[in-house]
Amino acid sequence: MHDINLRSVDLNLLTVFEAVYEERSQIRSAERLGMTQPAISHAMSRLRHLIKDPLFIAKGRTLIPTPRADTLYLRIHESLSLIRLELRNRLDFAPEESIRTFVISISHGGGYLLGPVLTQRINALAPQARVVIRLIDPEEEIPRLLREHRVDVAYHHRRLEDSMLEHLPVGGNEIALVVSEDHPRIQSAPTREQLIAERFVMVHEPMIQSDHTELMEFIGSLNVAIEIPTAGQIPNYIESSDLIGITVKSLADAFRERYRTRSFSLPIPTDAYPVYMIWHRSKTDDPAHQWLREISIDTLENRH
Repeated sequence: MHDINLRSVDLNLLTVFEAVYEERSQIRSAERLGMTQPAISHAMSRLRHLIKDPLFIAKGRTLIPTPRADTLYLRIHESLSLIRLELRNRLDFAPEESIRTFVISISHGGGYLLGPVLTQRINALAPQARVVIRLIDPEEEIPRLLREHRVDVAYHHRRLEDSMLEHLPVGGNEIALVVSEDHPRIQSAPTREQLIAERFVMVHEPMIQSDHTELMEFIGSLNVAIEIPTAGQIPNYIESSDLIGITVKSLADAFRERYRTRSFSLPIPTDAYPVYMIWHRSKTDDPAHQWLREISIDTLENRH
């Protein structure tokens, strides 16, 4: 086998291949790299000729990589990541001097608790940095925004279907009920039969998704009178009504401290509800992004 003369190879083809593999789309790759779609198509044609493999098979609007492309990506991405890391030099990132904007997505009501403590911690260590806390609705947009680097990290209650996303479990929570202190019927832990007769306020596209069959059947049997965009609004709807809110225990406890509400456990056994920190794999070695993840984990571990 003869060695390939790298002087005869346009190494820019490798960055195009990496983008197409990660985006699964020539159009999105063109947007990401600031190129035209025909230029991306031409580059991929040259690379297919060089590698002697189709590399991707079109399935609808998605490109499915061939086994050769899977193997090639691992090697190319690793090599390009090493080059990027060397060029960036980790010592270049100084939090106290950074003016970077960190964009963090926190699903449903999580921003009510996590947003303030995380923002305070970042601002204390990087006083010139800017923090944006986002609620993304619908949640199906999260992978795209992570892929386009419009969001740095997302905190979400379930794993997202995208092979280029990294998921790190960073906590868990139980599900709880929230009622007004003056609720006319619920003054102590309610039974299942009592709750079936009540009316509920819940988050639109509810965060309660579980493999726990009994739990999901119970949730499905409830009379949901109002759907709202975020769990942080629950007290506004229940404090002066007989509606019952359903959310995670940490939020229910926080509401009890700030509003005239009570909280109760569900009348059925439930497992701890997971929380994941999610980011795009292309950001893993970015020094500022790595700092953000480390600060976030430390803040979560010590917020109590």
